Amino acid sequence: MHRASFLGPVDELLSLGNLYAIAVGLTTLAVIAGLLGGRRWAFVLVPLLLSLNVGMFVPVLASDVQIGGFLIVWNLSLIGDSLFSLTTASARAKRVGDRGASFAWLQRYGAAAQHLLLVSLLAGLALFGFEVEHELVPDLLGLVFALTTLALVSPYVLELLRQRRRYVLVPVALLAVLISLALNSPGAAIGLLWALQAVVLLVIVARGPVFADLLQSFYSRPALLILATFGLIAFAGALVLTFPAASATERSIAFIDALFTAMSATCVTGLIVLDTPVAFSHFGQVVILLLIQLGGLGIMVLSTFAAVLLGGRLALRGEQALEEVLDLTSPGSAYELTRFIVVSTLLIEAAGALLLALMFYFGYGFEAAAALWRGTFHAVSAFCNAGFALWSDNLIQFQSDGPIQAVHGTLITLGGLGFPVLLALWLRARGGARRLPLQARVVLWMSLSLVVVGAVLFAVAEWDASLHGLSLVDKLINSLFQSVTLRTAGFNSVDFSALERSTILMMIVWMFIGASPGSTGGGIKTTTLAVVLAAIPALIRNQARAQLFGRTIPHDIVYRAGTIMTLAAMVAVVITFALLASHDMPFERAAFETVSALATVGLSIGATAELNALGKWLIIITMFVGRVGPISLALALGTPRGAHVQFPETKIMVG
Repeated sequence: MHRASFLGPVDELLSLGNLYAIAVGLTTLAVIAGLLGGRRWAFVLVPLLLSLNVGMFVPVLASDVQIGGFLIVWNLSLIGDSLFSLTTASARAKRVGDRGASFAWLQRYGAAAQHLLLVSLLAGLALFGFEVEHELVPDLLGLVFALTTLALVSPYVLELLRQRRRYVLVPVALLAVLISLALNSPGAAIGLLWALQAVVLLVIVARGPVFADLLQSFYSRPALLILATFGLIAFAGALVLTFPAASATERSIAFIDALFTAMSATCVTGLIVLDTPVAFSHFGQVVILLLIQLGGLGIMVLSTFAAVLLGGRLALRGEQALEEVLDLTSPGSAYELTRFIVVSTLLIEAAGALLLALMFYFGYGFEAAAALWRGTFHAVSAFCNAGFALWSDNLIQFQSDGPIQAVHGTLITLGGLGFPVLLALWLRARGGARRLPLQARVVLWMSLSLVVVGAVLFAVAEWDASLHGLSLVDKLINSLFQSVTLRTAGFNSVDFSALERSTILMMIVWMFIGASPGSTGGGIKTTTLAVVLAAIPALIRNQARAQLFGRTIPHDIVYRAGTIMTLAAMVAVVITFALLASHDMPFERAAFETVSALATVGLSIGATAELNALGKWLIIITMFVGRVGPISLALALGTPRGAHVQFPETKIMVG
């Protein structure tokens, strides 16, 4: 697809234009059904669809001003007509108490403002994404949209700042940055305007009634919330990555490859069908970084933190859903953990980015901006256990650089331990707790055991293979680093084409285990393995309950652990069979690729480059299932449904 085109080649079955047409058609049917049923969300989706059309047809202005302009004006007129009825109905709605000037403004102009902001954001995204920002007519259109919408929503923003005076310095600082950027780089100034509009839109949408109703319906089904948010983020990221501006060449990336990359980034996997530093531009790499951060933290955590930051709170059902997602047992601790998650993530990533930037700057001669960018990208990728790198050989060129491997390994370890464990360690360090909780002790012991045993096995098997030619110290450091990154991070500092088959088997097992609950990593989790292992001696000794560290494990936890492990193994077997049936590849490659995707690790021994279209879809589905499946399954298994019916017991021969 050439960068001047819009809908893509006609011979592509799943081109961007076809996908958009299908999505609009299905959404239109849903809107019609909602309108007939009197659903409030359906009335909001009408201007939303029209706003999407405006953004999608902005790039047409670069090649055909008449058609593009007519379509944009037509959709804008339809938006005005639909929003007029919406705002009139909203103005006639009965007010519930006096909630202040900002609430009154939102009730009267909120629907119109959020859709105008959406139109402006889509227009700006299309300008940059399709690289037509230097065309006069589209440029003026984007600038007019941005300035007009910001002027229209300024009363609401000023009222919010008046209510929360501590945030007044934020717009002042942004205004100063905007003026300086406008003098030096008009494109950067337009980008900052785009970011400002995005923030305002998020605030307006988050305070709107439709969003509140939608959240309440999702909070009753947290598993559905997880599935929907991860899927939407990955699909939206894929659409942005198909923009020509995201490609390092003048040809945009095929949708299947963009979706594969976006799903891999959102699910913090790291498997790639395109070389990240070669195939993607700086804009595309920024999109990948944002997807990694969103996927690593999770939407529930980010939305809760935003609510706390804005001075609000979730409803009781929202707090319960968040506690289920974070797998918390103590009521009321969700907010505390949420704040700790976001703050600790930003601080740890910032420290890692600074250390890596200094090493790249002083040790490898990178310019300050390039060193800071690479340090930031790798720090976020390492802490979120994503495995994306800005070098084609991943980290092989640093196999003799112990400090760089140490920083990456530390970030991977902190991200893989899980935020509940990090919080417990932080409270213990501050003297707030005399003893670590059972889960923290299990996670720490299992993680340490897996790292040590994995390093020993890797060193023994690869001493004269992939580690050949390295010094004694480098062999030990790389063995330890590969054991740390193996279970979920996806970085590699040695050449995997020289791996022994015994090492491949060990790596498959370690990847299948994965990281720990509540972390940025995947796999069946270390605690799941610990519970299953604890049940084995209990069965051998004919004990009624499994025991860990002097504590009895309830039967339902043992059942959940066994179910998660069994279902994960079944998915791995099915996907491996499908890959072997559709590809001519060795068994170990297919199994390695499947487990790497299912455990969201991202390591590969060459199978990714051999995938055809069906294979890519299989791995995309596997990454999605591996990221959201265990969480959703744990939520489903942890929520009893309906009355318990007990049937007569009987025995069956097993073993």
